[in-house]
Amino acid sequence: MSGFAGIVSLDGAPADVQLLQRMAERLAFRGPDGTHIATKPGAGFCFTFLRTGPAPQCPSQPCSLDGRVWLLGDVRLDGRDDLRRKLEQHGDEFDGEVTVTDEELVLRAWRRWGEQGLPELLGDYAFALWDTESRKLWCARDLMGARPFFYAQAGARLYFSNTLDAMRCNPEISRELDLRFIGDFLLQDWCSDPQRSAFRSISRLPAGHLLRFFTGCVEVRRFAAVPIEEPLWLKCEQEYVEQFRMLLEQAVAERLPPGPVSIFMSGGLDSTSLAALAVETATKCGAPLDLCAYTIDYRPLFSDTEGELATITAKHLGINIKVMSGGQFIPYDRWTNCDLPIPEPCNEPFRSLYVAQHQQASKHSQIALNGYGGDGILTGQAWPYLTYLMRRLRLARLGRDFGHFWGRKGRLPPFRGGFRNLLRRWVGGGSQPEYPRWLASGFEKDLRLPERWNELQRPHKKVHPWYPDAYHDLDCGPVSSVLESEDPLWTGVAVESRAPMLDLRFVRFLLRIPPVPLCIDKELLRRAVGDLLPEEIRQRKKHALLGDPLRAQVQKGRWKPPISYTPPESMSALVNWQKLMERLNQGEISSRSPELRPLSLAYWLQDLERRRWLT
Repeated sequence: MSGFAGIVSLDGAPADVQLLQRMAERLAFRGPDGTHIATKPGAGFCFTFLRTGPAPQCPSQPCSLDGRVWLLGDVRLDGRDDLRRKLEQHGDEFDGEVTVTDEELVLRAWRRWGEQGLPELLGDYAFALWDTESRKLWCARDLMGARPFFYAQAGARLYFSNTLDAMRCNPEISRELDLRFIGDFLLQDWCSDPQRSAFRSISRLPAGHLLRFFTGCVEVRRFAAVPIEEPLWLKCEQEYVEQFRMLLEQAVAERLPPGPVSIFMSGGLDSTSLAALAVETATKCGAPLDLCAYTIDYRPLFSDTEGELATITAKHLGINIKVMSGGQFIPYDRWTNCDLPIPEPCNEPFRSLYVAQHQQASKHSQIALNGYGGDGILTGQAWPYLTYLMRRLRLARLGRDFGHFWGRKGRLPPFRGGFRNLLRRWVGGGSQPEYPRWLASGFEKDLRLPERWNELQRPHKKVHPWYPDAYHDLDCGPVSSVLESEDPLWTGVAVESRAPMLDLRFVRFLLRIPPVPLCIDKELLRRAVGDLLPEEIRQRKKHALLGDPLRAQVQKGRWKPPISYTPPESMSALVNWQKLMERLNQGEISSRSPELRPLSLAYWLQDLERRRWLT
């Protein structure tokens, strides 16, 4: 993902060129293919270019059609041909022999429709538009949140970037922590407020939102949401399968670069299906495909078949594969020597493993596919669909769909209505997590953390009639948080991660499909790729990792909680360290232990203080 940062001044003050140069230095890791710094009336921009494709890119930004409105950002569009046709229908003329860049399409759509045109933009993007004459700034982030965007206001100036380091090198921006962000992290691993960052003065533009900076005030509004549309009732199951495969093939094809490409591939169904469709797409087009798979295997730490199954798939598809041994990585390895990019608190003790995998993939390609998005809708919830049909008295449909599932599987589909958890709570053995007892009392009181804890435990609002949980993850933040964790901001290497299963056209189709029988346990995906994968992979059931890496490392004596570790002084206001150590000594620790959050936070704060990034 290319790097970008900008400064705009509503009072027309010239940008600080030296500051732009420092910001560009912080962006260099993102864009090895060129650096560009430019100033415009009342604004300054820096851009580091990463050449990706398949569509042509503008290598030098900001760019403009008319010399008035300038675009700065990182853009990869889906549905380019459809967008171009819409523009032509509204009077835009294109040179038929010249392939237009994604940036030009965005500028043309803006010139034609303004803010109303943003929902027409499909794909992965985060960009800013600066009007030099009216001195107005607009910033937008795509609906899935595949590209990060941060901003901070200081008087009449607004600073923005897709990289936190570039923001923090500005002396006008406070480095004070956002304690509400930290509170959420200590309670649940991540912050539920999509506008917050770990720093009080730096905000995050939520996915699917537009920022406007006109009269000295920042206005943020949502410009699009994942739509809830009418059910798609097709005549037979095969029609669903055919449309599913067509849309997924399209999503994969539009994300394949002209050169080498990597894929993070486990032995599961999602990522292997994408690899198979990539090979199939290249074969149909008669184009060479240099695809290499990257897999993590934890043997001999514990029994793990991911590497073996991924290798079987790679051999079947005729692609290269590199299997990395996860058992060689120790919890919190490289966290204390400024060697690991962790821009915000992160409770992933094996972060160095995932960074190493991205570093390995970067040697082959600067584009990597991933299988994110397959576990939501395609896993299926039968209960919401059952209640939907009963309320509408569609008993014939209910009998047919659930009867087909019974006839094929010999059982009812899993309802996944939350009944087991509810029953456990009624009998006193509920699965609700325990409130942390190691929080510092002053911090706990000032932020009213017990009340916040209860708020976080409440079930989310059920909006979609068939896929309430999957829709919530897509539309309310968790998915964008996961995608952001794959950004070079977190890996430190110029590898752009792409998720075909989160293509909006594909997602919209899935949300309209009846959950039973095809969207239970990924039945639809199994049928769609049945002729492309080994039967062992196609029939494999979804299951969790067969062991816990952290617990295994503890049991083998390779790691133990650092009881003698002295945390940074700033931790004393957040966590009662003595109570935390007592809790760590009491029971068995695993990768999911809440007691790891303060330790992760302490290491992160220690790194910030070492870099002098805290006030």
